[in-house]
Amino acid sequence: LAELALRSAFENFMMQTSLQGLAGLQVSRLIIGEFSDSKRLQDFERGLLNGLCQVQMEEFVFIYFGKFKDDTDSLFNCIGNVSTIRLVGLGLQQMAQVPVWSKVKHLECKKCHFDEVPAKKLSLFKELRVLRITKNKGLKNFEEEFEGLSNLEVMDLSENRLTFSRCCSTQFQDCSNLKHLNLSFNSNIRLTGDFTNVKNLLYLDLQHTTLFGPGS
Repeated sequence: LAELALRSAFENFMMQTSLQGLAGLQVSRLIIGEFSDSKRLQDFERGLLNGLCQVQMEEFVFIYFGKFKDDTDSLFNCIGNVSTIRLVGLGLQQMAQVPVWSKVKHLECKKCHFDEVPAKKLSLFKELRVLRITKNKGLKNFEEEFEGLSNLEVMDLSENRLTFSRCCSTQFQDCSNLKHLNLSFNSNIRLTGDFTNVKNLLYLDLQHTTLFGPGS
């Protein structure tokens, strides 16, 4: 199966039970969730996606879901071996625990509820090549550092409200293969001119972001 879309497909909060019925499924892309105008957004509960442990897929899209509260640590339990994960419109305020065996290469977090870039937890995705965290209206802080993502080539942090200094080497420790860095449409960024840790960077996008440099 190339794609299975299950948006607004579960009645009376029966998602967990229904997903268990997908055991043995092989699909390229699986889409689960609701629509942005839905009035019945379900809150995430621990074990909700356990039924996906027996599903083989290349891409998982989790779109428009309710609050996550303190139950986020089980989010990746059954999807950590998926190559591409897209989290869109989720009430996700902090990144879930990352399995040590994670095989995720492409991760997107769009329109989530982060208030700071969760660099420490994201750095546990050791196979990561593309990371996109975009359109998070409350995302303002970038204090943590990415570290040891030697496979990372594309980082997209555009269309947030980031304000931070010491760009751009400090934020990326041992990310030597980073080639594309998109920081456009943010708030205020102070440049240092130090790109030691991203020496292979080819493209840096700072459009529509207020910049400050040394001596300013």
